[in-house]
Amino acid sequence: MNKDWKKTHIIYWHDELHDDFDQILSKRPPLKPGYNFIRNNHFANFFGNILYYGIALPILAVFSYLTGMKVKGRKNLKAVKKTGAIIYSNHVSVPDTYKMASPVCFGKRVNILGYTDSLTVPVLKNVVRQLGFLPLPLGPDPENKAALIEAMRYYVHKKHQFVLIYPEAHIWPYYTKIRNFKVQTMKYPAILDAPVLPIVTCWRKVWWCKRPKQTVKIGTAIWPKLELTQDENIQYLYDECLSQMRALSESEKQFEYIKYIKVEK
Repeated sequence: MNKDWKKTHIIYWHDELHDDFDQILSKRPPLKPGYNFIRNNHFANFFGNILYYGIALPILAVFSYLTGMKVKGRKNLKAVKKTGAIIYSNHVSVPDTYKMASPVCFGKRVNILGYTDSLTVPVLKNVVRQLGFLPLPLGPDPENKAALIEAMRYYVHKKHQFVLIYPEAHIWPYYTKIRNFKVQTMKYPAILDAPVLPIVTCWRKVWWCKRPKQTVKIGTAIWPKLELTQDENIQYLYDECLSQMRALSESEKQFEYIKYIKVEK
């Protein structure tokens, strides 16, 4: 792994499922037993909504505009406006975890599934929870894994919100392709009978900045099939989502700001 990629603009990789080139917090603690994934405290939710809608979204909207972000395919959000959905997106920058709320899915609450890094910072862990963070249980933790599924069911089916998943798991800065990811990442929509919404970030060259800017493309929703078993739906959703994400990525002329070179370990 080349740790100086910000200077050399070259990254050497050998494992697309596990290489991570932009970790901020590496400590990932296990969740405490009985972690409460559902934000059901009315007092906390009141202030959480002020934080989310009154502060975070306007700031993110301005930030996205100033950084040159473009969004294509917003019309595809109409199909899941009244149902909620599970978003699958590529992971190519640190702000990925924030931009989906605004301007991509502005007005629709986005809950973010991610590692437990953020829970190591005392103040931050409370803030990110109110912003919709859903920590992934680590190891054999059947109680919390079941609770997470029920929380996702609550947010998607009852609240008609979005749950955001980065199936590639790790950040590859400025990467212009879609990496392979594990088939089992599709277990959530298969279990919940929830639509999948592919969203892809592409990198375009601009004349006024050395670094490329983001074009976010929203795909069309994919629903599990009633006639398929759960395992068959996992494979079906995986194939359809990966195919659509690659088609979205390839439909844009992308600028290779960082060169990725595969090497043997």
